[in-house]
Amino acid sequence: MSFAQKERERLAALLLRVGPDAPTLNEGWTTHDLAVHLLIREAKPAAAPGIFIDALSGVTDKETEKQKARPYDEVVREWAAGPPLWVKPFDSAMNTSEHFIHHEDVRRGGGEVKPREFSQAVNQELFALAKRFGKLTLRNAPVPVILTPPTFPPATLGDKAGVAERGDRVLRVSGEPGELLLWASGRKAVEVELTGAVDAFECYEVKL
Repeated sequence: MSFAQKERERLAALLLRVGPDAPTLNEGWTTHDLAVHLLIREAKPAAAPGIFIDALSGVTDKETEKQKARPYDEVVREWAAGPPLWVKPFDSAMNTSEHFIHHEDVRRGGGEVKPREFSQAVNQELFALAKRFGKLTLRNAPVPVILTPPTFPPATLGDKAGVAERGDRVLRVSGEPGELLLWASGRKAVEVELTGAVDAFECYEVKL
């Protein structure tokens, strides 16, 4: 079973346990909102583009209203049953970061930050995703950012001509790979240590 599949099971169990009104790290979203988002994104291809394209958001909004009118447990269980056949070959590529990040959105929604422990193989996968997210979210960073996990070589992002005033004018973000992925995706309830040019990021918002 892939990590994405395991996270689907864990997240589904957590969603059912906490119920539809629990907070998440997604601003303004309850667990009900998150469950509907997960289902639409994966299983409702006619409505999913509106998640990413503002001009199509009306279609997504209508589907969201429709799904929110259903029993919460029913929505969660339909998503938990797995992706449509056409998605299955791409499940890991599409859903590893999605399931992990949203699992943590629910786990930490109440304010508790407690990183989980993973195998070296899973950590390697999460760090690769942290670098991929960081290339997007840190593309306009005011200084280079060095993602620094404990057991893998660090990765420098946002390093382009004219960014660094000095060679040592960088922000170092240290933490476990999963924490670096959460930070690079814009989550603030994370266990990372920021050192170096922290002041440069006071007015920079890391977000997708």
